[in-house]
Amino acid sequence: MSDGQTPPVNGWVGSGSTWNGDVTFDGRVRVDGTLVGAVRSPDLLEIGPQGRVEGTVEVAQALVGGTVVGTLQASERVTVLESGRVEGEVRTPWLDVRLGATLDAKVVVTR
Repeated sequence: MSDGQTPPVNGWVGSGSTWNGDVTFDGRVRVDGTLVGAVRSPDLLEIGPQGRVEGTVEVAQALVGGTVVGTLQASERVTVLESGRVEGEVRTPWLDVRLGATLDAKVVVTR
């Protein structure tokens, strides 16, 4: 992921869909519905404006346009977009919170 290229979408939780359980993936996954459980990946998790993730997230990069409730840990970067909301805890070396985003979380900057 650190080569600067965005991988193609390998998986998708569509709007109106709910996934309960743990998810492990490679490549980019987009959530426009609801995902409840643990999420692990060496790549990118993208959460759309109507997307919601509840649980523990461990990824390289997270792009949050929807809502994350729980622990969000990214080894490279977390970006919370204008429409994004994070509640709980964020652990990352690089946190980008855009104007209009909501961050109600304990933030730990890692190295």
